[in-house]
This record gives sequence, structure tokens and C-alpha cells, in this order.
Amino acid sequence: MNFSKISCIFPPNEQYISLFNTFILKQKQNKMGLFSLSWFKSQKQKQLDELQHEIEVKKLEKTLERLDEKEKSPIYTISGVGVSNPWAPTAPIVNTPTTVKPYSNIKIVNDVLTVVLNDGSIITKSKATAEDFNNARECKTEACLLTLVGSPDILKEKQEAQAAYEKAKAIQKGAEYLAKFDDFEMKDGSLYIKGINRSIPPLMVDEFLKIIGNHSYNSMDNVTDREIDEVNELIQKDDEYQSLKRFFMWCCLNPRAEVADKLYNFLKKNSFRITKQGFFVALRNVVTLHGSTELVQFISNAYNKVKAVWKKSPADYTVFLENGEYRMVHKDWLFKVESCTCEYCDGTGTVPCNDYDEDYAEDGEDSCDCPECDGQGTYEHTVKIDNGEEIGNLTELYLDLPNRAENRFTDAHTKTFDIRIGRPVNMPMEQCRWNTDDCGAEGLHFTSDEIHYVGCGDTSVLVLINPMKVVGIGESKGRCYEYLPIMTVPREEATEILHDLDFDTMELDESYAIRELENLSTKAREGFIAEAKKYEFNLPALSAVEVLKIVKSLDEIRQEISKRIVNID
Repeated sequence: MNFSKISCIFPPNEQYISLFNTFILKQKQNKMGLFSLSWFKSQKQKQLDELQHEIEVKKLEKTLERLDEKEKSPIYTISGVGVSNPWAPTAPIVNTPTTVKPYSNIKIVNDVLTVVLNDGSIITKSKATAEDFNNARECKTEACLLTLVGSPDILKEKQEAQAAYEKAKAIQKGAEYLAKFDDFEMKDGSLYIKGINRSIPPLMVDEFLKIIGNHSYNSMDNVTDREIDEVNELIQKDDEYQSLKRFFMWCCLNPRAEVADKLYNFLKKNSFRITKQGFFVALRNVVTLHGSTELVQFISNAYNKVKAVWKKSPADYTVFLENGEYRMVHKDWLFKVESCTCEYCDGTGTVPCNDYDEDYAEDGEDSCDCPECDGQGTYEHTVKIDNGEEIGNLTELYLDLPNRAENRFTDAHTKTFDIRIGRPVNMPMEQCRWNTDDCGAEGLHFTSDEIHYVGCGDTSVLVLINPMKVVGIGESKGRCYEYLPIMTVPREEATEILHDLDFDTMELDESYAIRELENLSTKAREGFIAEAKKYEFNLPALSAVEVLKIVKSLDEIRQEISKRIVNID
């Protein structure tokens, strides 16, 4: 696609004019593709820079207010978890001396020194000396003994075990803290979303802790009931929190219990992104069936990047074609106001007074203000700007993509799937097979960072996937029985786009969410029935009541979206 032939018209203000002129200059110098991810980010950044100082000042004022209320609490971190949490306990130091001996027995026979640790494990050292024996007896910590007697492998194993223990201990404490909030509860040492009999995996517990930490200013040990109430209200309005909660609920509706337990770890490891309504964004390659896909690429890229990078409504833009160039024009630049000479008074502003106006003429004047231009001689007239051939509204064009002949792709393996941007691609769930292989198993494949290593296909596409419809998880690739292609992705952006925080996938899934909520109870029930026929041993302990609770909770998405939609006649 020749992005150098695409342009955009912004709203008529000096800031946007300056941005556009600056872009034209940089494009000539750097040949940066118009409507590439970098271009959208460059326009956004110029606006954000102007707000950054004001935001930083407000954040500082807020922090100072909190510190005035209470002394700053100590910060702790979860050892080995991978993210910082302001309430997680610090892992104990392994080599801290204690009054209790770190061993239950120690002896040397011939030249073999044997030490029995307090946990029952045994370490030995061959070719030991009396000095080794005496030094071992003097050790005050287990770490000392492991260094003196144990091999490097044993020392590493003990350290890993200690780190795992401290990690689990920290997660446990974090789960107990989360249980204080309205959405959670503890049962048998595990954390649950209330009313759903599926425990939350440790990594997701840690992610919930991190999100809640953004709203909390006390450590978990010092949190007050008042703060709990305040945070309860704040997280219900937090998109990231709602996104994670909805993701887990969609996972629970997957008849394979492994999905809820392993999918989030898989997504985090491979840099997948989760959307506001709980779906996730992935990549896959496809084969082009139509010779010219330029308009499809333009529409799908412009539509999604306007939403994800600029956080604007694509409905405010109209697409034009002029001299072989596609132009994306903001609604404020579709028309302009011109000053026109009044034809009624020939621009003089006055006309002869008629019989009606004679009573109002002063001092015998025989002329009055022109009634058409109010005596100004000119009037303002709104005219349509010539931007070339109008193709259509950006949102309407995107929604109509499945009907366009040039929007045709297929898979490289079977060449039987009809793949179109904007239309779901699916296969019967019963034909899919669960396993942990990256390839070679039935299902619709998807990936993230590995997209360049997949040799099939000539075009990369960004897809939305419902966790409820995932059937396989490998090391770097997964499989599902349905996905929604939402845009083509330039090859040079394929591995960059899911890592780029300026490309906010939170904004990409509203229409798909509405579709997925239709007859959700029936879809979930059919999925569990189909799975039961194949894997009776694997059915999760979710009752019909629990499924309905999840469906009801997810249906709040529909209400949330409907509040932001205005019907246009």
C-alpha cells in the first residue's frame, strides 16, 4: 500500500494546521508513511506535550495532600512476581542469623561430611576435613551451610524453592487483602470473584493488586475501612480493572478449565493485549485473494488508529479520493463560511423604503436597511469544500468492509476459509482439539511476537478473540474456534503494535462485544455440552446459576455501551 498518497484534513484551528504542515515537511525528509502507527503517535504526542506539565502539577498536589493526612507508608515488593505492589510483604532474608541451629544433625564419617537440615533434607560434602566439620557446626544460617557443604546445584535449588515459597506467601497475603473488597472472597485459601466457583490464578491476583494499588495510598497492613470503601467506588470506574475482571469471566465461560488457569499467563508472557470488554488482541497471517486491497488497508488502519491512538470517534471523519490520494477529512472541514455580496441591495446595504417602512423612515429618508443582509451589504454563506470524490463516512465504510469485493483473504494452509476484515471467522468447536502444541492441531491459529517467524501468508491482520473461544495454548501461539479480523497490519508494524502503549487496544471492541452478548447463555450452555461429550473428566465445577451470574455481569457491558451511543436519523 502506498501510504505516501494518503492525506488527512484536520479541524480548522491553528494547532491542527501546524501539526499537518509539520508532518508534510517531515514526510518529505523522512518518508514516514502516512497513517502508520508512528504518524498517528506523532500527532497525538504534540497535543499531549502541552498537557503534560499541567497533569504533573496536579499529580504532585494530590500526592502532597495525601502525605499531609498521613505519613508515607513503607513500600514493599513481591519477590519474584515481576511487578511491584505497595502492600506486598518483603521476602525474609535467607541468611538472617537466628538462635535456632539451622540443622538437626551433623557428622563426619571418614571424609564425608553429612548435614541434616531442619526441613529434613540432607546435604553432603566428600573429601571433607575436620576444619569443614567445625565450620559447619558454627554456621548460624542455612545459607551458610549450603555454601560450605552443598554443591552449586543444591544451593540454586534451595534458593529457587525459597523464592517460590516467598512468592506464594506474598500472593496469599495479597489475596487476603483483595478479599476485603466487594468483588472478591476467600475460600479454602484461594481467591474467588463472588458467586463464581473458579479460583483466580496467582498472576491475575497480582495484576488485580497492582491495579488496586493505583488507587490506594496505605499499605495493605494499614488499610482502613474508609479507604476500602473509596477504592471500591474507584475501581468500578477503572477501565483496566473492569477489563481484567471481564476477561476472567469470559475465561470462566470456556468449557476447558485450563483456559481460566493458564490463558492469562500465556498472554502476559507473549505480550498480548486485553481490551476494555475482556477480549484480547492477537495477530495472524493471511493470503490475499484480491489484487488491490489499498482501500481496505486504508479504512481498517485509519478507523482503528483514530480510536486506539487518538481516542477520537471515526464517525467524525469522511474519506475522499482526490488525484489518486485518499484523504481523511474531519467534519469541521467539510464546509466553510464565505462572505458574499448581497444581490438584493447590490452590496450597498440599503434599499428604497416600501409603504410599510415609510412610517419608520426618519427625517424623510427614502432608503432603509436591506432586509436580506440587515444593512451590511454582505452575508455569510456556508459552502461545501471540494475535497475530491467523496467515498463515505469512515465508520460506515468500516462497517461495510465485509461487503466489499476487494476485502477477501484466506488461510495459507487449507485455502478454504473466507477471511474478511470486519467479519468473524469461525469453525465448528467440535472439530478443534485441545493440546499444548503450537502447530499441527485443529483450530484457528493466532500469535503475537512470533508473527514474523510464521512463514505462511502475505498479509498480517490484527484480530479480536473471546477467551471463551480459545481451544489451545502453546508456548508462543494459540488456537481458537473464532476470531474477528479488525485491521490489516503493515509488516514493519506487526511485532511493534502490540507492544506500543500508545496503541490503546481498550478502545477496539465495542461492536464485537454487543455481538458476543447476544444469546450468551445459550452459547455458553452449548459449549459446555459439546465439551462434555469429548472430555467428561474435565468439566469445571460451574453450576447453571453461576453461568447465569457471569452472563448477567457481562451484560452490563451492553448497558455501558448503549449510554455512549446516539442514534442518528
